[in-house]
Amino acid sequence: MFNYSSYKIISAVPLSDILSYLNNELSALKLSDSSYKYNGLEIKITPYLDNKLPNLGISRHTIEAKGDKASAEQFLTDFRFRFLSAGG
Repeated sequence: MFNYSSYKIISAVPLSDILSYLNNELSALKLSDSSYKYNGLEIKITPYLDNKLPNLGISRHTIEAKGDKASAEQFLTDFRFRFLSAGG
């Protein structure tokens, strides 16, 4: 049986943009260099273990949201929409 513990996504959004989003747009509370508190969630940003896309050199990060399941889902959905690019 599946037990929810956290939601994670892998993102190629530059770390500076992720941190700016958390600090400036959401005013999330910084707990450490890689951990934030927002809307009852603990948000962790860690380098993805296989950090480079082959031949592109694009850094990736794991964005993990722990807390209420619905809030975690909503946070990651909002995150994706915030950084969604339609080529413009």
